[in-house]
Amino acid sequence: MERFSSYVQNVVRSRTFIIMEFHIERLMKKETKVNVRFVEVIIKKLNSARYFFMTRVSSESHIGELGSAFLQYLCSKQEVIYRPVRIFDVGIDAFIEPQVGNIATGAMIGVQIKTGKSFKTSSGRYSFKSDKAHFEYWSRCTLPIIGVVYDPEDEKGVWVNLSDIAKDRLTNKGPWVINLSIQEHSLDSDSLQTLIDSAELTRIKKDFIKFSYLTMPQPNKNKEKDSFKNLSTISSHTAWDELLDTFLSLLYDDRIVAGAGYRLSLYFPEGKSDFRYQYLIKRLSLLNDVQLIKMIFSVKVALDDCCEHVAEHICDIMRHIPDIYLRLESIVFNNNLSNDVNVVAIQLIESLSEYERQDLWDMISNKRLL
Repeated sequence: MERFSSYVQNVVRSRTFIIMEFHIERLMKKETKVNVRFVEVIIKKLNSARYFFMTRVSSESHIGELGSAFLQYLCSKQEVIYRPVRIFDVGIDAFIEPQVGNIATGAMIGVQIKTGKSFKTSSGRYSFKSDKAHFEYWSRCTLPIIGVVYDPEDEKGVWVNLSDIAKDRLTNKGPWVINLSIQEHSLDSDSLQTLIDSAELTRIKKDFIKFSYLTMPQPNKNKEKDSFKNLSTISSHTAWDELLDTFLSLLYDDRIVAGAGYRLSLYFPEGKSDFRYQYLIKRLSLLNDVQLIKMIFSVKVALDDCCEHVAEHICDIMRHIPDIYLRLESIVFNNNLSNDVNVVAIQLIESLSEYERQDLWDMISNKRLL
């Protein structure tokens, strides 16, 4: 009996439960003098050991998934593509990709998600906790990175632009905790676009920094005079570039894009020798169809808001896009846009070409009947 007890302990340590059950069964058949109560105790211990060694899932794993599910829900509600990162999670838990209508933009935003009550203080504020290594990683990323904190108990979330904060925290050597309030940083389906706008502005700022380095003063020129001239050039170019980048953005809200187009038209350069004119024409010549569709949406929102003058100014800029009539026609024919967007596209075609297009009106009318 002592040998049997020692054997049981060894089997439990090695987790070979099936072998142990077999020997207990054989013992019960052959050893008629075995203490039945003893065997029952061993079987009970065996069941306890079996539970102890089972594959188990920590509660933290489920909590982490709640934060990801929360952001995925918001993205799905606003028709934003959500892509969770399942491998090589080194500082980015997911990517989100806004759409223009039903078209994917290809413009990615990285997201780091923190979930759990440990990220909420006793005063009700939220804290995004990380470390120096992660802030260095986010500062190196070529795409905008957003931080999200989700409290599963209150089912509320907040957000912060990590790309904008990373450089300052690294310069000041911390702190590596960002305090956030639900009043100023709330994340819900309505504020998701604000998050996207912030990320897009970060991307544009990165382009400004690259441009400023490329236009530094040359050492062989008069230093003081050239510096002032260069600063003026950079200032005017970056302001113009920012306005144009906003107008051509696939991520900004349609009203922001419309406002940028309106201001671009107001300050449109008069002379073709002006570098701003040359720069604008070059950018417009490289326009892709998705950006063109985004312009149609910006005109639509201007008309919906009864701002016809804004729509007219955007139309004036679109006149400089090569083959604009043919490209708009192709969009109406091939991209399966909703009828209300097609209406705006046809209005643009008629305004730009100064011809009525009854054939296009008939086409979308037939689509309505189908």
